[in-house]
Amino acid sequence: MKRLFTTAIATALTLTIGAAAANAKTVLTYSSWVPWTHPINVALYIPWMEAIEKDSGGSIQFKRLPKAVAHPRAHLDAVRTGQADAGFSVHGYSPKRFAAYMFAELPMLGDTGAGTSIALQRTHEKFLADKNMYEGVILIGMNTHGPGLIHHSKKFINSPADMAGQKMRTGGPIPKKIVEAWGGVPIRQPAPKSYEILSTGVADGITFPYESLTSFKITKLVPFSTYIPGGLYSSSHYLVLNKGKYDKMTPAERAAIDKHSGQAFAERAGKAWDLINSRGKAAALKAGNKIQTASDSLVAEVKKLNVQFEADYIKGANAAGVDGAAILKYFRAEVAKLAK
Repeated sequence: MKRLFTTAIATALTLTIGAAAANAKTVLTYSSWVPWTHPINVALYIPWMEAIEKDSGGSIQFKRLPKAVAHPRAHLDAVRTGQADAGFSVHGYSPKRFAAYMFAELPMLGDTGAGTSIALQRTHEKFLADKNMYEGVILIGMNTHGPGLIHHSKKFINSPADMAGQKMRTGGPIPKKIVEAWGGVPIRQPAPKSYEILSTGVADGITFPYESLTSFKITKLVPFSTYIPGGLYSSSHYLVLNKGKYDKMTPAERAAIDKHSGQAFAERAGKAWDLINSRGKAAALKAGNKIQTASDSLVAEVKKLNVQFEADYIKGANAAGVDGAAILKYFRAEVAKLAK
């Protein structure tokens, strides 16, 4: 009788442990330095998380942290050290660290985020995937935010002379260099500070894609937008996951992550940016904002600057140990191929 009782207890304990193991979940914390209501979270990062949760059968769950664990540019290191398990950042926020990727910041790359994002991912996979630039993390994928524009509080920018003396918030290195070359004053502040610096007059204008007008609530503050075909500049983003957490996952969990990584992520991200950029543009027009396409003469001025930008990129990439000219040539060819 005692033996039967002991056996019953052992069986029950085994079943309990088995059930607990079956119900065990891998919880991944996600740090976002833009609000969870921001269009890119709503259109891209939240659906990405939900897709992984679904494909893992609920084994993976994401926990959205209420506030960012670090400065935007520090998110790679924050994920690497486990302050958060996942998060995204911008290559242009660390131009020396990511010199090889600065081709994705150049002017006139393309008119859609989808095309340039997939081309960026393919370029990474061909030339940069083995360079160990994301040590300690799993690179989920990368993308561009689509064409960047010049938005101003009082006027269109029709010529370099129109930029002279204007205080402009800029993000990555390329818009900063353009503003400086045309006699403007670049202001470096994180994107979430945009409303504050524009509403107080600290900045006269800003360089952003269409989406940012609504997401940062600055539509009415900058009613004049100048669009350069292919973009005045672009910006490339990357999403990373803590390697230690990934390595501890089951094969099925890693498969769920992998399914939504690489080019699959780039395509998802590019389409999301195209969607929210189109919504931002529509909202600006509905609010009465004025949008104009840059004149041929202004486009020529951008092209003139771009000759030096490309030369600088190639030099910087070569110094980082990669073939900048080959990367740029391949990337542009991929964009052209995807545009057909």
